[in-house]
Amino acid sequence: MHIVTVATSPILARNLWNRIELKGNRRISHIAHPTYDAASWSLIAPARSVLFFRGHVPPAMPPADRELLASLEIAGVPTIHNMILSDRFISKLPYEESLAYATFIAQKLFAFYRSLEPAVAIGSFDGLHGSLGFAVAKYLGIPWFALNFSSLPHGSAALCSDLAPASRTVLDPRREGTMRSTADRLLKEFEDRKIQAAAYIPPKLLSAAFIFKRIPGQLRTLVQIAGRRRLAGYLRFTDSPNSYSIGGLFREAIRLRLNVLRMPIREFLVEPPDTRYAFFGMHMQPESSIDVFAHFYSNQPHVIELIARSLPPTHTLLVKLHKSDVPNYSRTLLTRLARIPGVRLVSPYADTFAFIKQAKIIFSIQGTIGLEGALLGKPVIMFGDSPAKAFPNVATIGRDPDLPELVRRQMSAKEPSRDAIIDAFASFLAPFYPASRNDWSIRPTDEEIDGYVQLFTALENHLRSRVVVLQGNGST
Repeated sequence: MHIVTVATSPILARNLWNRIELKGNRRISHIAHPTYDAASWSLIAPARSVLFFRGHVPPAMPPADRELLASLEIAGVPTIHNMILSDRFISKLPYEESLAYATFIAQKLFAFYRSLEPAVAIGSFDGLHGSLGFAVAKYLGIPWFALNFSSLPHGSAALCSDLAPASRTVLDPRREGTMRSTADRLLKEFEDRKIQAAAYIPPKLLSAAFIFKRIPGQLRTLVQIAGRRRLAGYLRFTDSPNSYSIGGLFREAIRLRLNVLRMPIREFLVEPPDTRYAFFGMHMQPESSIDVFAHFYSNQPHVIELIARSLPPTHTLLVKLHKSDVPNYSRTLLTRLARIPGVRLVSPYADTFAFIKQAKIIFSIQGTIGLEGALLGKPVIMFGDSPAKAFPNVATIGRDPDLPELVRRQMSAKEPSRDAIIDAFASFLAPFYPASRNDWSIRPTDEEIDGYVQLFTALENHLRSRVVVLQGNGST
């Protein structure tokens, strides 16, 4: 089975894909992330079986080809406008430039796929290039999947067949029946607080130890930025201005530190109140779980206001700030949220589990808080098309525009039995195989690579079985 990875990095190629290729005895080629050329890739890993969007000289963008881009908007593919708005860099550029870059990426992907003729493409959820990698593969009839990692429990991976986590594919239909005992054990460990959802906690930006420790690395960064300035015209499509602008680097550092200094910590709740409340956890942003998986709900202040407008006056809405995104919360944003009637803010460092456990209803766009609420039997409303909808106490708003009615229905629904929760959790876990966490600064162990080999062996068997079914139906 010839696998091609799309928009990958040399670190991933070296630490993950090359080892899967060796242990799994299969062929893997790469389409590099658009930021890399052969020279920059080779500094980290050998540039073998790799195709690049750009050479050493930055490419000129072609004229926007609207007809080509529109032709990619087939069933199951987001619109080009959604792809642009979901990209943290392209969305900030003039519209014509965004379309020109999308045309450039699409044309390259057509050429790459046709030259490689892969059996399957393994892409990503991030960026315009990730979405177009999916769209072009689907247009050409190439099976496309993206790795999706579990946050509860850690260290497992599944494969999604489109740009939403609800598309996690059960590669072996028998697997769900074998997962019930695992689901029972994990639920007990979650209830007993032996396992919990992981989240990256940023360093304390204002501590002297952090500042002095960072000086050597920041000096190296300044040298790298100076060397990348000649690529500024191209890198603005793929990178933050801080990666090629010394002024941008300093402005960003000052912005983050000012936000931390001005945060009204004393005004936040740190413990659940003895009142009836709904609970919503903010997402870190930009992040694929909200900007790609639930792009119509990526404006979080708007979603918070929508929830507040839909609650009865007997309940307040507690909004927990994300502990991984603290430096990005401006005083202006926090004041705006706190002024929404019925809303109170929860400290990013408060115990999320305690707030979920006492909440009367949980709201989540596409986050782990929805899964945690479902496991505890709470009524949950998800805004995105979430795999948590496997639980009987989870509803999604996608097919019901009347949120107040949905709120009333969920709050009055009977709490599901423990057996029903375990059955749903087993279904939720069925697509996952033992793998590693998606922290690529840590090299996966040999045992974790064995888990990936098992995952891709299951994928190969799944694709073969699909071919047999199609042939049996007389399809091609």
